[in-house]
Order: sequence, then C-alpha cells, then structure tokens
Amino acid sequence: MAKTGGFANFATGEKKTGAVLLPTHFTTASQANKEGKQFGNLVRTYAAKSSKVMDENNQSLMDVTDAEMALTANDSFGYSSRFSATGDEHPLFDEQTLNMTDEQMDRLEDRLNTAQENGNILHEMAFSMRGDWLVENGLYNPETKQLDQDRLKRAEQHIVQDLFDKGGAQPLGESPDDVIWFGAVHQDTDHLNMHIWYAKESKETRPSMLHKSGEPKGVIDFNVKKQAESKFRYELESDATKIKRADVYEAVGNYRSSIKNDTLSKLDETHRYTADLQKIFEVLPKDLRGRWKVGNTDSLVTDDSSRMAPANRQMNQLIDKLLTHELKDDYQIFQETARKMDTMMTETHGHQHKGQLKWSEAQDNRLRKELANGIYRQFNEAFKEKQPENGVTKQPFQKAKKGNFEKICHANGIDNDQQKDMKKPTIHQKPLAPMGKLNRIAKRMTKQSRQELQQMHRMMQDMDSSREQRVSDESLSRHI
Repeated sequence: MAKTGGFANFATGEKKTGAVLLPTHFTTASQANKEGKQFGNLVRTYAAKSSKVMDENNQSLMDVTDAEMALTANDSFGYSSRFSATGDEHPLFDEQTLNMTDEQMDRLEDRLNTAQENGNILHEMAFSMRGDWLVENGLYNPETKQLDQDRLKRAEQHIVQDLFDKGGAQPLGESPDDVIWFGAVHQDTDHLNMHIWYAKESKETRPSMLHKSGEPKGVIDFNVKKQAESKFRYELESDATKIKRADVYEAVGNYRSSIKNDTLSKLDETHRYTADLQKIFEVLPKDLRGRWKVGNTDSLVTDDSSRMAPANRQMNQLIDKLLTHELKDDYQIFQETARKMDTMMTETHGHQHKGQLKWSEAQDNRLRKELANGIYRQFNEAFKEKQPENGVTKQPFQKAKKGNFEKICHANGIDNDQQKDMKKPTIHQKPLAPMGKLNRIAKRMTKQSRQELQQMHRMMQDMDSSREQRVSDESLSRHI
C-alpha cells in the first residue's frame, strides 16, 4: 500500500481492484528470537504510532434521528469514541473491547510473550479496503475524513473465531482462552488497512499441528480465508448494496424461468422445429429411455466421454437456433442483466483469474442445461405411466395433443395406444383391482345385504299381522 502522508486520505476511483483483500503473514518464534524481537512489543508499537493508529476521526456515518437511540448507540457501539478520553484508552481492540485500557494492553503483551516462549507462530492478517467501497457502504466520508471505525472493528470481532477454528487441521486453541489476538485500524495508506495478530498461547503438542521438525505449522486454509473475507464484507455492506445485488439475482432468475417456459411452448407449436427434435430423439441412448438428462455437469457434455454427447450436440444446435430467433429479445435482456452482476463482482473482487468463468457465463450455461433437461423430460414422459391428476403437482407446461412432442412419439412408434397395449395383462394374467376399489365394492355389498335383511324382516312382520287379523275376524263371526 502506498503511503499518503496524512490521515484517512484513501484513494477513490479504483473500481478495478477488489473491495476487500486479505493478505497473510506468519512469524515463527524462532525467527523472532533470532532477530531479537518479542511478540509483545507489537502492542506498544501500534498503540504509540499515531501516524498509523488514531481514533479522533472515529464517527458513525449512519443516520440516527432518535436522541435516545443515539445515546444508547454511543454507549454501546462507541459512536464517537475519543482517543485516550480518560487517559487509559487506546484504539487497539480485541474480542472484549473496541478500545483497550492500559491494564488490558499489559495483559495482552504478557500473553503474546508467553506464546513466543512456547515456540508458537504469530499470525498476521490485513483486511485491505478500497476507498470507493467504504464510501458506498457508509463507512467513510472523504470530505470530513470521518471513518466508522467501531463498525469495522465489530465486523472483525465477528469473523475471527472462524479463522481460529477452521484455518488449520484442528482448531488453533485447545480451550476457549488459548488464542490471544488483537487488532488495529491503520489510516496512513491509500487503502484502509485493518490488521489482526493472533497466536496460540499454550505449547503446541498435537502431531497434526506440527511439522516434522517439531515447529508449529504456519498455514491457513485458503477457502476458510476467502469465507472470512466474504463474511466480513457482507457484515459491512449497506442495505442498499445488498438490495441492489438481490434485485439482479431475482431478475436473472425470473428471465431464466420465462425463457424455459417459452422454449417448450415454441418447440411444441412451431413446425420448423419438428425435424430438430426428431434428430435429437434418434440419437438418444435406447437403453436409457425414460431417464435421459444432461447429467451432473455445469454444461452439456459434447465429447465422447458421455453417452449423451450425440444428443447434446444436436441439442446445442437447437438451443442456439431458438435463442437466435424466437427468443432473441428475451435472451438479450437475460444476458444484459447477468452482466450487471459481472460489473458488481469486479468492483467487489477485482479482476478474475485467467480461465475463470464470469458470473454471466455460468448463468448462460445453467440456462442451456435447464433448457436441455426440460426437452429431455418431455421425451422421458412417453415411457412413463401417467399418474392421476389428483394429488400430483401439474407441470407449468402441458404438451399439445397434436404438438411436435407428440408427433415425435408417433413417428417413432410410441403413442398412447401402444402404451395401453404394453400395460394390458397376458392371457394367463389377471388384472389386480386397486385396493381402494375393492374396499368400495365390499362396502356396497355390506350395505346391500343389510338392506335385504331389513326388507325380509318387514315382510315377516306383515305376514304376522295379516294372520292375527284373520283370527280375529273368525272369532267375531262365531260370536255373532
């Protein structure tokens, strides 16, 4: 980083570099001993150098309209902490405080020296932040030189534990208090730098954390470092930045869904694509019918390493034809929107490595893969038994009865009648009725039997009452 010769003179107009970078450096105890240095000296060095560390311009740039909120924020978050306000506060920070006292610094110094005596490694990392990014996210005012140091410090407090726990083969500390660390904000370069130093205090004895020489390993997993960098950046981003990125993600997803639905409709309805679909169907692996798909790859495999390669080559030609003609306008909007994310990512991460796909290119591959799988799915359905509509989620696309997908099936000897014939039982097989149907028949028979019994009882009662009537009539005639 270039020296600026002043406080908070951060460079702006650098959209080509990453928003947050995280270089790393290791100092072994043996190396420090050889040079006659002590880990603990760092504490006093950075606390005393006002050219590097200062707190006078520490001011929140967030709008606070409620006076009570402002007072609470000032007490809890150090909205305008003053350097050495009580004579014993310093801008250095750790997991417990944003401004360390003399007593805390003495304790830190002793523990760092103990770590060196135990032969451990001092890790140094620097979060380097571009001036434009600080301004965009409400962390720095280039006019007043105000810098929201407390917000920066808190973000670092939130991510350091992941570095300690996941950076090596095992967690760096063997207990919750076995790692010592502290940080400082430097403002004398063209990029803002936030340094952290950390070390294991107790002597390292675990084989996985030691070299063959017996010296502790000075390594940190690259992916863990990138994740910490990403988490740190996300914590500091403004709501406006997050919303802007989310809007692009949502728009690209909506365009992709729209293109997928329109593609199937165009293919099914437009006569010019019948021959293209037929070519694809003819080269599909016959033994995989009903299970055709692109596979677990980011794009369509077109070399002979895949059995789907012949179909994928034909599929690519068909997709190119569609996106060049019927879906040209929608596809162009999709690409333009995806490129907005490319610009945002360049501003955040800097230029990509050679050979690395841009985000828009990855989205284009995803679109083509999902289009291909959607077409293969229509061919697969010809070999699958149709399910009843009740209880089954309907697909957004429904094939036309005389559309191209049905034409392809008929042209290749696959239709509904054939499917019915395939499902008919042989002479020696009897179709099994579904259990639900059997239950309904049984209930109906039970109900009929009950009704017949009731009817028989009524007939018997009628007969008895008729007989009684005749006996009474005979008795009456005799009496007369």
